[in-house]
Amino acid sequence: MNKKRVTRTIAAVGFAGSLFGLMTTGAFAQETSATSSFQARYAHNVQVENTLLAKAQAAMPGGTTSTYAASVQSINAQSAALYSAYQTLLATRTAIPKAPTIKTNREHMLQERNHLELVIKQDKNHYNYDQHHHARIAARVTANDLHLALLQLNSVNYQLEHRDTASSTWNVHPLDNGVTALEQSILDLQMSAMHYTNVWIGQEHAAASSTVPASVYGLAYQSSTVTLPAVGAPTVVDAVAAQPVVKTQTGAVLQNQGVYSLSGPTGATGVSIVSANGTLLVAPGATAGLYTVTYTQQGVSETVQVNVAP
Repeated sequence: MNKKRVTRTIAAVGFAGSLFGLMTTGAFAQETSATSSFQARYAHNVQVENTLLAKAQAAMPGGTTSTYAASVQSINAQSAALYSAYQTLLATRTAIPKAPTIKTNREHMLQERNHLELVIKQDKNHYNYDQHHHARIAARVTANDLHLALLQLNSVNYQLEHRDTASSTWNVHPLDNGVTALEQSILDLQMSAMHYTNVWIGQEHAAASSTVPASVYGLAYQSSTVTLPAVGAPTVVDAVAAQPVVKTQTGAVLQNQGVYSLSGPTGATGVSIVSANGTLLVAPGATAGLYTVTYTQQGVSETVQVNVAP
């Protein structure tokens, strides 16, 4: 085996090892597309939350507060504070000194490794079949040298690959994914705020529906027919015998807070009603005919008729 080949091969390994220390300046991957996407989502979520907050606050009765109001306010404040920290981190990431990266000729080293493997195989065959004692010893020494050279080359190649991977990771993610994690945390907080604001709105709707009348029934008078009193006789009173029952959509009974109104024949006189309690008053000389009493409470109503007979 030619010693020059071994010398050339070991020199190649030394050249490869020297590449390990060759440095060049690298640049950060800016990830501008991902940053722009996050900022667009953040701005959209802020707009949605502001709309929801206005709706929730408008639905609250005057002088009342929601159990969710303080929680929503706190979550929104925390997400805003994190977004401010996020903007500071973006500026910090840009200002970080650029990390050096390794520039290597890995392809050349792989070719050298393949060549060494071929030479080792050839020398092994030569060692097995050479019948001369001195030649066999020389071939064995050469094979050992080549094997050592191959191990060194593989070691350098592994170190370069490891350094390239580590350097690439920190170039692409100079804050070790800290910015990406912070972006996700901010978006998660915004989603939480929107969720609880919607719950707040639902709570207000539920509270409103528990006090809004949906139906009214049961109004009745002591007499459905009142006889017109004679001239000089006292006014006839027809009081409510059964107060109307007012219920919500869920069936809860509400307190009566409505008003009574009266309508009758065109141009009728002498018949009136007390709006607060529905008492009907028929004076002497009043207009006879069919009168309609209406009880109304927050948009729902019930009517009954009372006949004033001559």
